[in-house]
Amino acid sequence: MSGTPKPDPRTLKDNLLRGKIALVTGAGSGIGRACARRLAELGATVIGAGRHEETLLGTGSLIEDAPGRYEAIACDVREAGSVEELFDSIEHHYSALDVLVNNAGGQFFAPATEISDRGFQSVVDLNLTSVFRCTRSAHALMSQSGGGAIINMSLSGVERGSMGLAHSIAARAGVLGMTRTLALEWAKSNIRVNCIGPGTVLTHGFSAEDEQEWAERFLEATPMQRDTAAEEVAELVAFLASPAATMITGQVLFIDGAAHLGPGLHTI
Repeated sequence: MSGTPKPDPRTLKDNLLRGKIALVTGAGSGIGRACARRLAELGATVIGAGRHEETLLGTGSLIEDAPGRYEAIACDVREAGSVEELFDSIEHHYSALDVLVNNAGGQFFAPATEISDRGFQSVVDLNLTSVFRCTRSAHALMSQSGGGAIINMSLSGVERGSMGLAHSIAARAGVLGMTRTLALEWAKSNIRVNCIGPGTVLTHGFSAEDEQEWAERFLEATPMQRDTAAEEVAELVAFLASPAATMITGQVLFIDGAAHLGPGLHTI
């Protein structure tokens, strides 16, 4: 189903992020796990946050031999108190933060007429409100570090729409608007804020039969006719966190095989 074989995306030099402190939300699986692993491989100290300690520790087991360090902290980004405790812990143990990867998120597929108020709000809370909460909390720590990089995970259809994802696209569009606004507000503090729009990333979330069908449909709608590897997304995250990207801010970078230019990724 993945089509064309993927090249090894690891091109950044060793120890590129040595001495950096990075926080990755949703680090227990998928893109978040790949990001945490790659940042640690490049020498960063990585705090992996997520709701389930077991999956976070599973991520840690994959990077035990990396040059960087890894610490797992259970946190539900939907809860203000949990986020406050997370950032208090980072400040207490590290006194700084250089990189924030707002990866935690999720949605369900449904026509807009079948999305309840509660369902809409839950998706907005997870994909927009929690991103603002973490980003706002990161500002003080990054200011103490002399600046930093914030990378927000978005979707391929954020600027054009994606049928079946009205709630998620609305939330992610809000994140994109916030990203561009904060890029302006925080530029003088040397804090860069960007979005990444992955295409179809085949994780365990596509294991169910109906979701396999959607994944096939997404790949057919992708001009490059293959999925985006989580490791490719992680390499782009690491690049945006690196000195090579110090003049890149307020952008959305699509890594989707031109899916955002094609017929679009739709579920209905």
